Amino acid sequence: MNSSKAPTAAQKRWHAWLASQGCYIGLGPACIHHCAGSTAKHNKVEIGQWWVVPLSYEAHQGTQGIHGDLSVFAGQGLGKTRKEIEKAIFGRLVAHYRRQHGEYPCPPEVVAAIEGYRR
Repeated sequence: MNSSKAPTAAQKRWHAWLASQGCYIGLGPACIHHCAGSTAKHNKVEIGQWWVVPLSYEAHQGTQGIHGDLSVFAGQGLGKTRKEIEKAIFGRLVAHYRRQHGEYPCPPEVVAAIEGYRR
């Protein structure tokens, strides 16, 4: 089984646009956080390279970040669990991208699969 999957050109453009936005909660330069892993699928739809969000090192890997106790996200109105927070950030960024570019950054079936993700 392949443990990683390289992003397509369209996915790389999405990642670059996200990184250019900076950390979603404003803690500095962003790195890309894969919300369900780079090879994730939901309902047979590949979502791994699409379901990514821009987070600073602190918000991503810090003790209070998305892989820690989540306290840097408190009071942001994003949710209480990791998946709620990731889905909220993704949804807001997709909407922002659509306002800027007039189109989805990823296929609509990917957006639907991520919205329906329940793990």
